[in-house]
Amino acid sequence: MALLDTDGTKTPTSGLAWRLHELLSSSPDAAMRRLSFLALDPARKHFGVDWMGVAAKVHGIVNSTLRTFLSEGDIYSAADEFSYIIMSSNRDPSEFDKLMEDISSEISSRLTGKGIAKQLVSIVHLSSCGDLSGAAGTLRRSGSDETVIADHLSNIERIISDADAGEEEFSFSSVSYRLASILSTDVLASSAWLCVPAFSDGDEIIRCGYGVLPSESAPLLYAELDALTLEFAAKKLKEDKDRRVVVQIPVHRETLSSKKYREMYLKICRGLLSLRKDNVIFDIHGIDEGTPSNRVSEYMQWLRPYARAIAVTVNIDFSTISTFTGANTISIGADLSAADGECTSQRIGKFVGRVKAANAKCHVHGIVSKTQADLCLRLGVEYLDGNLISDGLT
Repeated sequence: MALLDTDGTKTPTSGLAWRLHELLSSSPDAAMRRLSFLALDPARKHFGVDWMGVAAKVHGIVNSTLRTFLSEGDIYSAADEFSYIIMSSNRDPSEFDKLMEDISSEISSRLTGKGIAKQLVSIVHLSSCGDLSGAAGTLRRSGSDETVIADHLSNIERIISDADAGEEEFSFSSVSYRLASILSTDVLASSAWLCVPAFSDGDEIIRCGYGVLPSESAPLLYAELDALTLEFAAKKLKEDKDRRVVVQIPVHRETLSSKKYREMYLKICRGLLSLRKDNVIFDIHGIDEGTPSNRVSEYMQWLRPYARAIAVTVNIDFSTISTFTGANTISIGADLSAADGECTSQRIGKFVGRVKAANAKCHVHGIVSKTQADLCLRLGVEYLDGNLISDGLT
């Protein structure tokens, strides 16, 4: 696999590794820098079913060893829960062989009480010195164990992303953020707004909400979108003079499920929302059918210190509404813009009926027609939003 096609044309990729590769390629000191990928797959296979119990300790060992190994000006970052990206001064490959040996030895001695028994990490060099141009941009492996190459090549392909995806390259610079009007009957303040990320082509909004992200996005993109949306909402709250406006802020399950991204998100909440708790309602998206109720309660427990209430938005065909009945949600709703297929009156009616049968309040996002709005109001939906609502209230 090569980072450059044989004719020198860049593959249409995205992702952390590719962005770093591009940054390094355009840097004036590119010849002195090396971009490498460290994978923990050998350790994960070695520990097998015990991996979850030792993963945090393994990451701690990797982090401490990398900090010792890297020189001033070198950087590293976790790419996901099984790998790291390293940008370093262009050292001899033998130094990386020693790095792998040191990490493997530390993991083995600390977690098993034995000396190094096998290589527990692997390193691939994505670019360095002369291999930044032309067909020489192939991935190069550090170490001599031929059996590990397949382990991390799949990870590299996943992180760099599929070159045959056929989609335009995603950039957050193409996403704008806006406040959409909410039509509320009784559960929200009279001045209530929904914070919405949107992807536009000129004046026309093509996609909104989590639909702005590429399909099958990594948790990192959900976390980044949630952080940017939160930042926008906090800015609008700061600009609010009467302090009575309520802003509903979406946050995705992918962000909350990851310990790393959750802690980052909650740190932002503490910094930006600590004085405006009474003006915030969090709206949790992306909860799957069959998610245990205790997991949903955990999500809410993490968010509750920074909001007056928590809502949940699910797929319109979501059936296990009982998951949320003991979680003390202000409302359970569906997003019509995210639904597969046509949102018929029958589908909307069935969803609202399930929510009302659970003795819960209901909301509907993404109203686009007067028929949908009239139906929801007749069914007793507590609040609505969408292009039709925003156009009608402005």
